[in-house]
Amino acid sequence: MTSTTVKALSATTLFALIATVLVSSTPAYAINGHGISYGPEFGGGSLVQYSDGLKINGNSIDISKYSQTISTQTLYVNDVSDIVLKIYHHDGPQNIQHVIVFMNLNGNNPQSYQSNTRIEFDKTNGVSVVDPNNIFKSVTAKATYDKTFMYLDFKVVPKTTMNTTDLIVRAWDHNLSSGQVVLLNAIKIGYIPTTFASIPQ
Repeated sequence: MTSTTVKALSATTLFALIATVLVSSTPAYAINGHGISYGPEFGGGSLVQYSDGLKINGNSIDISKYSQTISTQTLYVNDVSDIVLKIYHHDGPQNIQHVIVFMNLNGNNPQSYQSNTRIEFDKTNGVSVVDPNNIFKSVTAKATYDKTFMYLDFKVVPKTTMNTTDLIVRAWDHNLSSGQVVLLNAIKIGYIPTTFASIPQ
């Protein structure tokens, strides 16, 4: 082996070691940030922390970890449910472009590609639903903002039941920098209990 080849291999090895050290010490948000942006956050970022990243029918839920098991929330057939996401972006919440809630998932390691049901919100195009099992009667969405957060309020009316599902929530900004959380055992859809249904409105 020539000295030139040895030098080239040594340089390549040194570069690989340096790259490995740099990548291993890089915060997760920078990996998603494409070197431009930190990406949207749900409460557990390095810049701001909060414990009310999700509200379902008024119940506040901490979704600040990348993956967490939450108390299963029940939505009811033919009844309006509010699902509100509170999302932070370091350049201002108006930079959040797109949000997807993936569902019909279960298992120890749910992945978005396994989902066949999802609710999407796009800042330009509004709300859309992929629903091959005809779970939903209607879904609407409204985004509001303050100086720090985007509040994305989905109003969901199911028309059939659904077994307990995990959720994956993912958001992108205008630079395609993304943030994601995995919520295990998150929601199920059932019928309104008779005792509730009999209460006069």
